[in-house]
Amino acid sequence: MSATLKARPNRVGIYAAVSYAFIVVLVYSYTSFTTKPDNVGLDWIPFVMLAMPWYAINPQFLFPGLIVNAGILFFLGTLVEKVRRRIFQT
Repeated sequence: MSATLKARPNRVGIYAAVSYAFIVVLVYSYTSFTTKPDNVGLDWIPFVMLAMPWYAINPQFLFPGLIVNAGILFFLGTLVEKVRRRIFQT
């Protein structure tokens, strides 16, 4: 009899993507409410760093980069969940 994986929702991938999106929203709200006119460019550095490496390619990839990074984290969470299920056979 061969081992088969049980059909369960991919929770690790969803949690990773939602956690990343939550961090993005927190950093965006913090920087948008605390930005002073003196240092407008410097306050947005943490938000821009969340979109790396896509923002480094082209600054127009800021928001698509955030979406792609969330997708990558979902994919990595899916892989972690599958590997964990194969190791423990649950």
